[in-house]
Amino acid sequence: MPKAYFGKISALAFTGLLSLTACSAGIPQTGESAAPVPSAEEYMPLLVQTQDDEDKLPEGFEDTESYDAETRHLLATSDFGRHYVAVGSEGQLCMIAVPKPVEEDGDYEIAGTTCPTMDYVVQNGIPLKVDGGENSFKTVTYLMPAGISDVTVENSISELRAEHPELEAEDIQVVAENDSVLLVMEESTASALGTITINRPDGDPLVLASLT
Repeated sequence: MPKAYFGKISALAFTGLLSLTACSAGIPQTGESAAPVPSAEEYMPLLVQTQDDEDKLPEGFEDTESYDAETRHLLATSDFGRHYVAVGSEGQLCMIAVPKPVEEDGDYEIAGTTCPTMDYVVQNGIPLKVDGGENSFKTVTYLMPAGISDVTVENSISELRAEHPELEAEDIQVVAENDSVLLVMEESTASALGTITINRPDGDPLVLASLT
């Protein structure tokens, strides 16, 4: 599992600043790829585009030192939050998730960041769980590796839905934006699903990292 950084509202909450603590986990070993491993910018051209207002973090949030703030871009929005990408301090591809507040008029209150190495991203994508604040969704987000389409993910999720009729359609969301595909859900949904396998039309199935 990639290293993750989680933001919590600090004692200086009245200023809207976030303090960030690191939660370490081992990154699984992956086999060497026959092709050269691309840089984060080569893998995701969005990272070299000019930032605009949409790329800003919600009010009251600050960037962490784990990535270059000038490369941060909004990758997608989902029913569960806002999802950003940035170039890591050591050239990794970072994903930042800011879960939505449960109440429609609530405030964003926490963020999570993970920065796996590019060889990991190419083979596995990016998994990220954010436990949420007192009034925010507890979210699980998967950025699919390049080459996996939203149709492929939807087909695999349809098979899982058939096995879990208790789940509502809105419990799992597949988002395709900026030439990327995200799979997003609440932690409780991910726990109910158990192992999530994406069956690629060509190639081996992708078993997503367990985050629950």
